[in-house]
Amino acid sequence: MAKWEGDKKLEKRLVELHGRGLGYGDIAARLTEEFGQQFSVKSVDSRMFVLKEEGKLDHWLDSTRVGVVDIETTDFNADIGVMLSWAVKTLGVEGVRSDIITKSELFNGTLDRRVCGTLVQELRAHDAIVTYFGTGFDNVFIRTRCLILGIPFLDYGSLAHYDVYYTAKSKLKLHSKRLDSVARALGCNTQKTPVDISVWQRARWGDKASLDYVLQHNENDVLVLEEVYHKLRPFVKVQRKSI
Repeated sequence: MAKWEGDKKLEKRLVELHGRGLGYGDIAARLTEEFGQQFSVKSVDSRMFVLKEEGKLDHWLDSTRVGVVDIETTDFNADIGVMLSWAVKTLGVEGVRSDIITKSELFNGTLDRRVCGTLVQELRAHDAIVTYFGTGFDNVFIRTRCLILGIPFLDYGSLAHYDVYYTAKSKLKLHSKRLDSVARALGCNTQKTPVDISVWQRARWGDKASLDYVLQHNENDVLVLEEVYHKLRPFVKVQRKSI
């Protein structure tokens, strides 16, 4: 069992190996060999988290690959509706990656199996994600659809999550905590596009123009959320939680 407390030499070596860009598995193996203790990936990860929280390293959210995530669906309940589209914007990286369901998938019985699968692949390419009320909607909708469709979902602890909604709720006094209200109040350059329910109704039947609008709206949402994230981040100590 690894013992970190009070061992400055061990802690210094951990920071050195991290600075070389080694993965936690390689770091654990090196420390096990050099210090004669058994280090696991989990123990290294836990200690790195402590060091970052203490300010001895960059905060975990600043030193990981973070994706801003949003989805569009036909219903708020995942056992009734399906996912129409998803969009992900990696912090610090230009461009938005996205995917959307097709008319043939809506009618041939495969439904959102493919887009759920491509989203899970995209999530696996990140260390953490940022959402707006993903705790109550996006994350649980995605997980539920994957379980229903038999798509392997991410294990607990494998992807960290920061929900900007709760920062807006606790740090701002606005008439509404909806993302569009927050973005307007904070003067964000990018603003949400209108939600016309009739467009979503036509999209669920595969109307091409409606699906195009839904995807454009989805991609714009992650750009809005990215701006809101940067404006609110300085006002809260982000705790690491799993998706």
